[in-house]
Amino acid sequence: MKTAAGADQHEPSSGRRGSVRAGPRTHRGHSLVELMLVLVVFITLAAAALPRIAATVHEHRLRGAAIHLRGLLRQTRARAVAEARYVAVVFEEVDGDPVFLIYGDGNGNGIRRRDIRSGTEERLREPYRLSATFPGVRYGSLPAGADTPFFPGLRIGRSKIVSFSPLGSSTTGTLFLSNQYGLVYAVVVFGSTGRVRIARYRGGRWEKL
Repeated sequence: MKTAAGADQHEPSSGRRGSVRAGPRTHRGHSLVELMLVLVVFITLAAAALPRIAATVHEHRLRGAAIHLRGLLRQTRARAVAEARYVAVVFEEVDGDPVFLIYGDGNGNGIRRRDIRSGTEERLREPYRLSATFPGVRYGSLPAGADTPFFPGLRIGRSKIVSFSPLGSSTTGTLFLSNQYGLVYAVVVFGSTGRVRIARYRGGRWEKL
C-alpha cells in the first residue's frame, strides 16, 4: 500500500535505461575546407587518368576492328571453298574511312576491277564502313622510325583486292589499321594457305596476336 511519502520514492529498475548517462559527443563533422580539398584531389586524379582511359578505349576499338577484319577474311575464304569459285574482299576508302565489299567471280576468271565496274562480278555484300562499328579506326601505315618490320608494308595488290581461290589460297598481303593515338595493327594474309593473322606494333617491334 503506497503512502504519500512512498509515492515520491522510485522503485529499483531491472533495466539499464535509467542508469545510462549521455557522455560528451566525440564525432566531429568535416569542415567545408576539408571537403573542398578532397574534391580538388579527386578532380585532379580523374583528369590525369582520362587520357589513359581514352587511349585504352581506342586501342580496344582498334583491336576489335582488326579482329573483325580477320573474321571477314576467314569467312570469305570459307565461302570461296564452299562455292568452288573465287570470292574476294574489295577495299575502298570513303572520306578517309575504310570500306569493304565482297564479290563473287561471275565469269570464271577471278575478281577484277573492270568486271566489277561492268557488273559482271556478283556483289555478295553491300559496302560496309568500318567506322560505323569502330569509330576512329582508319587505314594505317608503318610507324615512323620503325625498324625492319615483322611484316612488309601495305601489300594487297594494286587493285586493293584480297581474292580467295576455290582451293583456299589467296592474295598475299598486309592491311594496316591505325587511329589518332598512333597505334597500329596489321592484318596479314598468307597467300599459299589463305591463313589470316593479326599483329600489333608496340615498343618498336611487332607482336603476334
